[in-house]
Amino acid sequence: MSFDVNVTLSKKAAAKLAAEKEGIVVFASYYGDPKRSAEKRVNEIGQIDLTPQDEEVEIPGTAGHAHVSGAKVDAKRLPWLAGPAKVNVNVASARKSSPDNLLSCDFIDGPLGDVQGKPVTLHCGLIEENVDTKLRP
Repeated sequence: MSFDVNVTLSKKAAAKLAAEKEGIVVFASYYGDPKRSAEKRVNEIGQIDLTPQDEEVEIPGTAGHAHVSGAKVDAKRLPWLAGPAKVNVNVASARKSSPDNLLSCDFIDGPLGDVQGKPVTLHCGLIEENVDTKLRP
């Protein structure tokens, strides 16, 4: 259930995070579509949650590599899925220098198998840069 993410930063984002001594957090949640027999176990949007809470991986504010282990996945829920496990990944600033997130980043939302095997690169810029974020991989 593990995979790797590389986070890159725009020049402005790198400068701001360095100046603020800010970190970066990668958030991952696992989910899937329910089998008919498991429909009573769905969340408010009709999916099976595989993680009781997001897995969070903190990396330095200089960007770099994050390994998401999948350790929080509840394997007992996997038989409830009709189809593959999916993963949603978002990236934000670690909120050490400010209570607000400073970053706007690419994201992942889809089958887990699509992100395993080789690292997926997610690019971030400052929210004020109005960067176009993309669904990856």
